[in-house]
Amino acid sequence: MNVGYRTLLRRNRNFRYLWFGEIVSFLGDWFNTIALYTIVHELSGSGRAVAGILVGKTLPVFLVAPLAGPLVDRLNRRTLLVVSDVLRAVLAIGLIFAHRAGSLPALYACHVLMVAMTGLFFPARSAAIPQLVTKEELGTANALSGGTWSVMLALGAALGGWVTAAVGSDVSLALDSTTFLASAVLLLFLPSLPAPGAEAHHDRSFLAGLRHLARHRGTLTLATLKPMMALGGGALLLIPVFGTTVFPGRDGPAWVGALYCARGLGALVGSVVLIRIFGERSRTMRHVILGAFPVAGLAYVLLGQASSLSAAALWFFVAAIASGAIWVMSGTLLQREGDPRFLGRIFSVEFGTMTLVVSATAWAAGLGLDVSPLGPSEIATISGCLLFVPFFVWGGFLMSRRRRQTASFDEEGVVHPPLGVAPEVFEAAPDEKD
Repeated sequence: MNVGYRTLLRRNRNFRYLWFGEIVSFLGDWFNTIALYTIVHELSGSGRAVAGILVGKTLPVFLVAPLAGPLVDRLNRRTLLVVSDVLRAVLAIGLIFAHRAGSLPALYACHVLMVAMTGLFFPARSAAIPQLVTKEELGTANALSGGTWSVMLALGAALGGWVTAAVGSDVSLALDSTTFLASAVLLLFLPSLPAPGAEAHHDRSFLAGLRHLARHRGTLTLATLKPMMALGGGALLLIPVFGTTVFPGRDGPAWVGALYCARGLGALVGSVVLIRIFGERSRTMRHVILGAFPVAGLAYVLLGQASSLSAAALWFFVAAIASGAIWVMSGTLLQREGDPRFLGRIFSVEFGTMTLVVSATAWAAGLGLDVSPLGPSEIATISGCLLFVPFFVWGGFLMSRRRRQTASFDEEGVVHPPLGVAPEVFEAAPDEKD
């Protein structure tokens, strides 16, 4: 039975505090983005330097994953959430000093450390959600969380672009620091969130998490969905490019913010609206994910043909609808089917690998713009074509899974749970049976 968003927030006080903290923290995540792009563009004017900010916003999450995952599965998750927000507030002030010193290396260093803290915050938050909500509330909670990220992307980027254009990047960074402090205060109201089974004899190492994924093919495949979605990461580099150099007369921080706003609104539709339309049945979500990959791919191909900023905004919007659906639905499936003792490491591997792919594709796109004849149009088209790869990979997995279930039913008259799915979870989900 679906639980409404208003019902969830009204009756679940603990999730309400997490959600309020997410609103403020996500706002801070995106509020500084336009300021950073503006500073780097002013100091360097290089496509690779701008790509470096996008890489710096993603790659550190991968590098910190071997530490973040075990921490989330060992320590109190409320403590990790609060500490990561406080440290990001301090580092945001460090960005101001780096800017005033005109030092790109110092700017990158503070930025990288901030993102590393985000690499701790996200797995802790994802692993904490099942501790704060019931099974019936899980899909709604993930949709609301994903929708909040989307709204804050749209609102934070738009406000960040406006504030940066109106009063300067340093004010934007100071406000960014304030948002993280406010989030930390809100998260202090959460109950204690110890890692499940932390006191039991259980290997909490990162390597043990990798071995767990290797043994559970279903969980592993679900954990690859966001990384495969990131194959289109080269198109994300085009947001500051389209907003500053492609359409004369419509360039600058405010226009970059407008494109981010379009992306955020699309992600909002994909994360909040689609799950209401299609429902929370696991089998349905798997099929929606399958259809979302070619939709995003086609949108980026059409982005390459955009002749105006409004057309570019439209295709960023459509692509984000698809990516928002993949984000929320794949996360919900992982929380349902993943072993609670390993969720911290599972989400750190997933999020870290995704950011590695985004970093690689964004850097390749920036390099292509700087040293090859490829232009924004060609980069967008290549990014779109790459998203057809996960369509075939995920589709092949679903077909293989269906054949195993059919063979099991033919042999014994009963469907066994697929690899990586706990029997009690499978038995509680009759919609999985064909």
